[in-house]
Amino acid sequence: MTPVTPQMSQTKVRAVAHVHSEWSDDGTWTLDRLVAAFQRRGRSVLLMCEHSRTFSEAKWAEYVEACAKASTSDVLVVPGLEYNDADNVVHIPVWGDVPFLSQTPEIGDVLAHTREADGVAVFAHPWRRNAWRRFDPAWAKDLTAVEIWNRKYDGWSPNREAVAYAKRLGLPPFVALDFHGARQFFPLAMELTLSGPATREGVEDALRAGRFEALAFSRSALRLASGVGGIALAAAESARAVAARGLRLALRR
Repeated sequence: MTPVTPQMSQTKVRAVAHVHSEWSDDGTWTLDRLVAAFQRRGRSVLLMCEHSRTFSEAKWAEYVEACAKASTSDVLVVPGLEYNDADNVVHIPVWGDVPFLSQTPEIGDVLAHTREADGVAVFAHPWRRNAWRRFDPAWAKDLTAVEIWNRKYDGWSPNREAVAYAKRLGLPPFVALDFHGARQFFPLAMELTLSGPATREGVEDALRAGRFEALAFSRSALRLASGVGGIALAAAESARAVAARGLRLALRR
């Protein structure tokens, strides 16, 4: 881990986190298509997060190479895996030089091995299926951050319970699209402070060192968890959720 000092050249980049491609069993977008789509939206780093449940050690090596090939001079594709427990409740996205750990390893083992490999681990969507109830607080020491806003599961506003939970664990906030398709496009980003050019190693070092800020609409996501802006977003999300449920019911008739 290399700390940033005033003498070092610093670069701020905006990353989109928790992105699934066709390499996941429930994804359809190619890496090249994702690169083009997010470049148009001003993102220069893709923190990929494929489901581990269909991977193997050989497939992981192939995927790392594919991410390197898909990267361009404008967009860096960083490979990552999302591990889940046996009944698909707790999910942990992992980045870094961490060996493939099996398709559905024990979550405690995921965190321990990630720490040993100096990797990055994030607790994803803690309120999905009440995953937070299963989470062992002792695991917090091996985590880098907690998702307080997951576009797929939390919608248009941050999850206030997740914000409070991250604070109780003493962990910084993370925002993620959980991208599987166009419906997850949303102005959420992780702004990373790099100590040099945008490389996979530099991005992972910034995450390990906590040199990041969770943004929504180009401002601090935490500021939108309360106050007038937070109330407006929560109201918009409630209206969206009601409309979505109504549409689903109408389509079933």
